[in-house]
Amino acid sequence: MRKYFGRGWLRKVYSAVCEYALRWLAVLPAKKNKVVFDNFGGRGFGCDPKYIALELLRSEEALDLVWLARDLTEEFPPGIRPVKYGGARALYELATAGVWVDNFKSAMRVPKKEEQYYIQTWHSSLGLKKNERDAAQLDRSYVKRARKDAAATDLMYSNNGFREEKYRKRFWYNGEVLRCGHPRNAVLMRPPEAVRNMVRGAYGLEADTRILLYAPTFRSRADREVYRFCAGPCLKACEKRFGGKYVCFERLHPNVADLVSEAEEGDRVREVTDYPDMQELMAAADLLVTDYSGSMFEFMLTGKPVFLLAKDLNEYVEEERELYFSFDELPFPAARSEEELACRILSFDAGKYREECRDFMERTDMREDGRGAEVIAHIILEKIK
Repeated sequence: MRKYFGRGWLRKVYSAVCEYALRWLAVLPAKKNKVVFDNFGGRGFGCDPKYIALELLRSEEALDLVWLARDLTEEFPPGIRPVKYGGARALYELATAGVWVDNFKSAMRVPKKEEQYYIQTWHSSLGLKKNERDAAQLDRSYVKRARKDAAATDLMYSNNGFREEKYRKRFWYNGEVLRCGHPRNAVLMRPPEAVRNMVRGAYGLEADTRILLYAPTFRSRADREVYRFCAGPCLKACEKRFGGKYVCFERLHPNVADLVSEAEEGDRVREVTDYPDMQELMAAADLLVTDYSGSMFEFMLTGKPVFLLAKDLNEYVEEERELYFSFDELPFPAARSEEELACRILSFDAGKYREECRDFMERTDMREDGRGAEVIAHIILEKIK
């Protein structure tokens, strides 16, 4: 009996069912006006796909906009149809879409038809950490998935020459790289007061309360301690240097969201990892503290201060990722402890900071106009028509 009903038998049955399903999906016709969006494998309404979808809604065209989501209880704007990520229905939506929009090289994918158009938005506009072919170690299964994703992709885009070159040479990608703004950055270039009020209201802040946003990147180690931030000295330094009352918003990377714990230091620290849109948090924040996250380059566009807290710099570079830029090449004041960071805040020179940010943007050929959503939405509408 084990010969016929062991694990090998189950694998064969599973493979046969998957092969049949893919063949069935392959013959389904694509609907030109259907656009399917995915953000970090169903992690909510955010990043570039969100702002492209909102721009398409404003077009008032007859579109079927589908969002693949793990949590179907999340609220979506009228006109966007959520579908459970990872299920048979999601595969059906992908197979019958005219356009795919994804910021992540998802393992959930159906064979792409010739008439379908795939935009890979990626989730970093510049990036500090080496990735894709530049990364020292990559899992074989990821490389296989990345190559397959690149072969299916029709369009990538970048707001800077540095990343444009990486897309062309280091992402296994041979298609078009468009120079345009990143859709999610419009809210940073021209932050609506309504967004700031919405974020403050979500966490019960008074109108005059200022926000220090702490947003570290992820490590492969499942250790809460490496993300611990003693906010007290830095909040006091912010109040002394910039004035007003400050609170700390702490946001962990989606890859380590399960390490979220109750925020400490009373009502001065708020845990905001579950807030769906990092761009809105940055638009509302008055100051960013991060370590190696590419969010530093997006927050820079606001003109507000970015500070780096790299307590494990040597270990991170040796054990996790090498960096494209040394800290000396970056325009952001850096520290190795909270006490040193507080000193950097107190001695912050706004004029010098603005000048160094301009120089860095020139060196990386960064041009951001906040109109990326309009550009990409126009391309999608042209493909549909």
